[in-house]
Amino acid sequence: MYEEDIEHALRARKYNAIRADERELINAITYDTDGIIKRRPCFGYSEEFICELQEHDISVCNPDGNSDENWTFTLPPMY
Repeated sequence: MYEEDIEHALRARKYNAIRADERELINAITYDTDGIIKRRPCFGYSEEFICELQEHDISVCNPDGNSDENWTFTLPPMY
């Protein structure tokens, strides 16, 4: 009886968590001065968001591709 409502709520929860992680990363990019941002592997990002970062010359290395198992974002140089 409630199965669809529960599934919808869980999808919405995941969506909202990913959006919060993306907003947090955008904030970190705004104030970064080092050029490299690392985030724990529990953070999640949508494929669309990752593509947008890469289109803006931000290098993205996901946790599976990193020896320290963190997300690593390398920003383009400041001008």
